[in-house]
Amino acid sequence: MKIDEFKATLRQLAYTTTDARSGIIKVYSQKYWQEDNVNGWCFQLAPARKKVIVDKQWDKLDDMPVFNVRDLLNLIAELEKIPVKERFPKKKYVLSAIRCAEGPVPVKQYVDAMNISANNVEFHFGFANEKANAMEFTQEELDDLSDFFPKDAIDVMKEPVEDIADK
Repeated sequence: MKIDEFKATLRQLAYTTTDARSGIIKVYSQKYWQEDNVNGWCFQLAPARKKVIVDKQWDKLDDMPVFNVRDLLNLIAELEKIPVKERFPKKKYVLSAIRCAEGPVPVKQYVDAMNISANNVEFHFGFANEKANAMEFTQEELDDLSDFFPKDAIDVMKEPVEDIADK
C-alpha cells in the first residue's frame, strides 16, 4: 500500500490527515477536525518508520463508532506490513555542495533552506556534513527548480535520500 492509498482510505473512514515537513502525519476524526484542528488529532503516524504509530490520544476516539476505530487500527496494521521502501511512490533527493565556507578546507554541506524570487534561487547551507536538516525534494520539484537554476548543476548536487529501513 502506497502512502497516497493509505490517506485516501482514511478519508473514506471519516478521518482527515495533515502532513508535517518532518514526515509525521496527524490523523484527525472529522468531528474533532471541525471543532479543534490544533489539538484534535487521534494519532500521529510516521510512515517512514517500521513502527508507524508515534503517539495517540484515545479520548479523541470516544465518540467514534467502534467499527471506524477498528477499521483505522486495521488500516495502520496493514500499512506496517508493507516494507517502508514500497510505501512511498516517489524517490526523494537532497542537494549538497563541497564548499570552503568554514575555512580553507572544503566540506560537504546540504541545502537546508531556499529563497526563490522571480528570477533567482538562493540556497542556504547547513553545517558541515549535517544531513539531518536537509530539505528533501522529489524529482518533479527539482525539475521545477530548473526554471531558476541550471538543470545540470542541480543534477550534480542531488543525491538520493537513504531509506530509514536501509539503516
